[in-house]
Amino acid sequence: MNNVNAQCCNEEKYLKYRMFDMSWVEVKEWLEKTDTVIVPVGSIEQHGPALPCGVDSYAGYYVCLEAAVKADVPVAPLMPYGYSCFHMRPNEPGTITIRDETLFNVLYDIGRSLIFHGFKKIIFSTGHTSNSATIDRVIRALRYETGALCFGWAADTEVFSTMCADLIEGADQLPGWHAGEIEASLAMLVCPDSVHKERFVKELPHTPDWMPEGSTKGSGSGFGFEYKGFPVRVAMDQQEYDDSGIAGNPLLASAEKAEKIYERMTSLFAEFIKGIKPIQVEIKKRDFPERY
Repeated sequence: MNNVNAQCCNEEKYLKYRMFDMSWVEVKEWLEKTDTVIVPVGSIEQHGPALPCGVDSYAGYYVCLEAAVKADVPVAPLMPYGYSCFHMRPNEPGTITIRDETLFNVLYDIGRSLIFHGFKKIIFSTGHTSNSATIDRVIRALRYETGALCFGWAADTEVFSTMCADLIEGADQLPGWHAGEIEASLAMLVCPDSVHKERFVKELPHTPDWMPEGSTKGSGSGFGFEYKGFPVRVAMDQQEYDDSGIAGNPLLASAEKAEKIYERMTSLFAEFIKGIKPIQVEIKKRDFPERY
């Protein structure tokens, strides 16, 4: 059993929802109840000196399991690797990234396998924002080729931070970004044995010297910056604008804060799942002959 299962997701209430622990008998019983399934996607990447490299996977899997309990749907095994190329820092090891095309192929094959067995609605839920572009391609390919209705759901804190503004303290300190207030809080809740609180420091991104005057690097994203308030896309590695892997203020984190934030997040997710469960979907291609 991997460490994500061992630390945060082995509570008895989760067992009946985890496909990893089912025989084909239990999977078949689920298919008699619902044609909806969640696929958790994470990443393995450095998150500064204080948080585990697997925190995005912890977060992604935890959100999926909590929502599954509330919405009564099964959860496929976690895909723990993601698209993390800009986190490959030369002096801060630990990131294991896979290429966009590799991630696409893995998620596509997972989707085709689930459709083969009878699932018609698949939610790919990612704990790492940079997986989203690839997931967009996957859900479109699966729909065009099979008719399955697939969704991408953000289980990451960058997207959700604006929906829990009343629960955070450092609104001007990138609370939802890399190893910041919300992410550190989640780690303290679900994988406390892997958190080094004595290494918590506040650290915000800085604008690289090579950028033209008028540029601002105000987020933890490796994909862009602003020029006089206008968004510009560019390929950057994290060490160009971040000293240690932290983009926020983990000193404001607490497990109690995470409980409140993720209760809200997982309740919204569960509400969405309940909303799509009744949708009727016609599969035009269930077989997966390309599976060799």
